[in-house]
Amino acid sequence: MHILVTGSSGFIGTHLVNELKADGHEVQGWDLHGRNEEGQPTPRNFKDIKDVYLKQFDRVVHLAALADVRKSFEAPDKWYETNVEWSIDLFKLCNKLEIPCVYASSSNVHNWHKNPYAGSKKAMEAVAKATGKHIGLRFTNVFGPGCRPTMLTQKMIDGTLEYKTTHTRDFIHVLDVVDAIKLLIYREDFFKEWTQHTYEIASGKGVKVDELVDKYLQNIPTKDGHAGESLDNTANIKDILSLGWRPKRDLDKYLKGKLHGHTNFKEYIKGILPKAIR
Repeated sequence: MHILVTGSSGFIGTHLVNELKADGHEVQGWDLHGRNEEGQPTPRNFKDIKDVYLKQFDRVVHLAALADVRKSFEAPDKWYETNVEWSIDLFKLCNKLEIPCVYASSSNVHNWHKNPYAGSKKAMEAVAKATGKHIGLRFTNVFGPGCRPTMLTQKMIDGTLEYKTTHTRDFIHVLDVVDAIKLLIYREDFFKEWTQHTYEIASGKGVKVDELVDKYLQNIPTKDGHAGESLDNTANIKDILSLGWRPKRDLDKYLKGKLHGHTNFKEYIKGILPKAIR
């Protein structure tokens, strides 16, 4: 198949493109910066994507978005424009050309009123259902190689975690997310029978943040989280499980491999800092 992946140079997109190519598919990447994963120019935004460009693809996987919850408070209009308005143009074209489209949503939609990012994803789901046969995937806390430095697991690994919360989070490995996307886009019958549906892509298991941090690092203070954050994003994954998908990668195994047995925060920081600034 010939597959378009938006957000191809992002965390999930990079892994997805690699996996699709390994499976023998022709993949075209597109990024919000106007470049694909190989640095080649692409249409600057979805308003520039025309029929003649899009009709060459058999599938579209729409991952491109602005994703930072806290930063969304600083520029809510920008989050809405990028995540909703630009997506409308892509959804309409996919529907017009009858190209199956899978798009990335977020578990934050369950608390869509708490922050602009969650609100933009909720609106994105609404326009997806109004404009054609598109399948939404609600990701929870994705971890793995290449994770954004602002994410909890990556802060633990990098030694930049300043505090922990008492929130409950549902963690899912990026390759399990890729497996779910592949499962959906590889099924020829999928878009004829199961249109306009959203699936929760997660482990289905809630993990207390403070307990997770205490398991690996010491001397990390507990503080309240941001007012716009949900207290618990544990997902109900029964729908995606019914299709045969299962999460395979373990969070604890991943963290143990990355932290190399460091359990004291101060000693861990000392170990990763250059000698000149210790």
